[in-house]
Amino acid sequence: MKKTLLTVLLGVFAFSVGHAQGISGKWKADLESPQGNLELNFTFKVEEAKLTGAVSSPMGSQEITNGKVNGNEFSYDIDMMGNTMTFKGKLEKENIKLTIKMPEDGSEAPRGPGEMTLTRVE
Repeated sequence: MKKTLLTVLLGVFAFSVGHAQGISGKWKADLESPQGNLELNFTFKVEEAKLTGAVSSPMGSQEITNGKVNGNEFSYDIDMMGNTMTFKGKLEKENIKLTIKMPEDGSEAPRGPGEMTLTRVE
């Protein structure tokens, strides 16, 4: 009985770690902006339940802060000129669905969450 329970627990742990490691790597998304199409590049690195990395665009790069991973779901923040943007993502097969919560007090930021799909860069 103990051996079976241990085997099941190890399997669940390996499944969770496998999903989290699937988040690691390079990803991209195309974002439509008033100035035209904008390509965003994401670099994610997962170590246990911690997510690190950066998001870059033609305008520069921002480091990820407060990155957390739970199975195939993750979250992180980015500081944009003193305003914190919160991102929540979910790995779904070969894509990541990413929701962005813009700061409520950002003078030029749209209110509420925005969504984008990230694809893995080979």
